[in-house]
Amino acid sequence: MKQCFAVLSSLLLIAGCDVSFNTNASGTQASAVVVSDPGSAQQQRLVVDTAVQFLMLLDAGRTDMTWATAGSALKATTTESNWVKGIGTLRMGLGELKQRDRAQITFTKQLPDAPPGHYAAVQTQSAFSNLTVTEAVLLAEENEQWRVVGYNLSKTVK
Repeated sequence: MKQCFAVLSSLLLIAGCDVSFNTNASGTQASAVVVSDPGSAQQQRLVVDTAVQFLMLLDAGRTDMTWATAGSALKATTTESNWVKGIGTLRMGLGELKQRDRAQITFTKQLPDAPPGHYAAVQTQSAFSNLTVTEAVLLAEENEQWRVVGYNLSKTVK
């Protein structure tokens, strides 16, 4: 899942391009990740709403409640306890949220090591009292609902 998330985060920087990967262990060319269309306005709204609700739980210190937003792909790769601990560790030392910029959204239908489906990444710059970070939430559409399947942030010390 980390590899999928890293790939989708990279797609945010190069939306609209095909991204090919090195050959896999068998020596054949790995499949490309293709960024799909930007989605309808309704899709974008649903994705952003889901990501914002997830981020609000994190901002409120309610990492324990984020498991309820998790998709089956995430639940298949980790336990609730590990997820909650991991996010807590990742966000340690950020401080109070001061500002979160408008989100960028990327949609794709395929990720490495993941079944074909509808995926979205929401990336935003967030300023906390101690750090400014880029947060990225990876979502997958399941039964016409967007579910969180990954979260990451990159820290920039002020």
